[in-house]
Formats: sequence, C-alpha cells, structure tokens
Amino acid sequence: MVELARQLGVTKAILGGHDWGGAIVYRIALWHPEFVTHLFSVCAPYWAAKGDFVSMETLVKSGRLPNLGYQLQFASGTVGTNIVSKDQIRQLLNCMYLGRSPDHARAFDVKDGLHFDLLPHVHQTELVDEATMDYYVSQYARNGIHGTCKNCVLNRTARWD
Repeated sequence: MVELARQLGVTKAILGGHDWGGAIVYRIALWHPEFVTHLFSVCAPYWAAKGDFVSMETLVKSGRLPNLGYQLQFASGTVGTNIVSKDQIRQLLNCMYLGRSPDHARAFDVKDGLHFDLLPHVHQTELVDEATMDYYVSQYARNGIHGTCKNCVLNRTARWD
C-alpha cells in the first residue's frame, strides 16, 4: 500500500480498515510510521507482531483460533469446485448474508465452513435486495468464486513477510 501511494505521489495518509483490513492497517502503521498520520480500525483486534509465522492450520487445530476453521475449507479449493453455477453463487451469497433454511438452519459455520448440502434450502436473505444480489451474482459468475475464497488464506504468508 505504501508503494502504491508513493507511485501516486502520496507521502502521508489516514488509513482505515475493517475486519482483516484492520489488521493490515495496524501493520502498515507499525512498519511505516512516517506514512500514517491517523489510523482507525473497525471490527479488528490488535495483535502484536511476533517473531515467527504460525500457519492458519496450526492456529485453528491448536484451538487458539477455532472460529477461523472456515478459512481452511476456503483455502482447500472445495468452495470453488462446488460453487460454479449462478444459482449456486446466489445460494452461497444468501448463506453468507445470513439467509437460513426453512427450519432456520445456517449453511455456514465459522468452525466448519460451508455445509454444501444445506445451500439449496437457504432462503433469500433480507440483508441484500434482489437487484444488488443479481449484480453480485453476475460479477462472481464472470470468473468464479474460487479465487476470492482461496486468496485471503493462501496469501497470508506473503502478508506476514
């Protein structure tokens, strides 16, 4: 981010991040304090940098971060191979935006990931209107969902470095 800003002629910036983006802006502020004038983060805890990289698999399986187990499923590639058609993409998005089955079951769990067998039964979410959902489905259908799910976890080592 600092290099991109430099190429755009920006020497100082106010940084903000949400969720994992919050963790990234914390690191940028630590590594490049001369670049960051102000910082805010929403829904992201601060974790001090440690000397050694710990894999997501180790963090999840050790019980330190079991609520990130879904990321292991995302990194495995099974989401991209199981979610291919526009209907499946719509089911996935409804699931991720808190849609539920008729018996109120969720097709997503933070520890286990997606329950593919429940996805076809998930109702339209109330959080996203039809036009917006159609737009997201069309955009994901262009290149598939595989990259979105895998890249966050697979690039974790690069982000650490």
